[in-house]
Amino acid sequence: MEKIRTFIAHPVPQQWKEILSAASAPLKLGLASRVAWVKPENMHFTLKFLGDVPADRIQEIHTALQKIPFAPFEITAGRSGFFPEQAKPRIIWLGLSRGADELCRNGAAIDLKLAELNFEKNQKPCHAHLTLGRIKKQAKDDWSALAERINQIKLPPAKVTSFTLYQSTLTPIGPIYSAIYKYGE
Repeated sequence: MEKIRTFIAHPVPQQWKEILSAASAPLKLGLASRVAWVKPENMHFTLKFLGDVPADRIQEIHTALQKIPFAPFEITAGRSGFFPEQAKPRIIWLGLSRGADELCRNGAAIDLKLAELNFEKNQKPCHAHLTLGRIKKQAKDDWSALAERINQIKLPPAKVTSFTLYQSTLTPIGPIYSAIYKYGE
C-alpha cells in the first residue's frame, strides 16, 4: 500500500518568507559549520508531524481536520535560538513573541482530534518556532553572534489565516512540500 509522508502546519506569511530569504545570505557568512538552510518555499510552523501515512487514510484525516475550529491570528517575531542548546546546536530557529499561544492551542486541538483516529499524541511540550536551518556538520562557530544577527532581522506583524495538511517528498536536494488540503481560508 502506498504511504504518504505528511505533516500539518501553519504556512509562514509570504512577506516573512521574502524578508528571511533576502536576509539569509549575510547569515551564512563566516559560518564554518555546514548548515542546510530552509528554503523560503518550505518555511512553516509545524503543528503535528504524522510521518508515513497509508494513502487511504488521507481522506479520514481531512474529514477530522475540517471539524477543528480555526480563527486567524497575528504573529510577531521573537528571539532566535537553538535546539537542543546553543552550545551544541542542531536546529537554528526563530521564535514568536506574539501568536505562540494560538499556534500551540491549534497544535493541541489537532493532536486531540487525530488521537481519535489512533494517531500518537505529541509527547513534547509545544515550543512555537520557525526552523531556519539544520546543522549538518558542526564546527567552531560563534552561535551567539549568529543569534544576534537573526534577532536584528525586522519582520512586520503578520496574520496567520490557515493551516495545511502537507505531503513531504524527500529528495537528494532536499524535501519538497506540497499542500494536500488547506483549512481556514
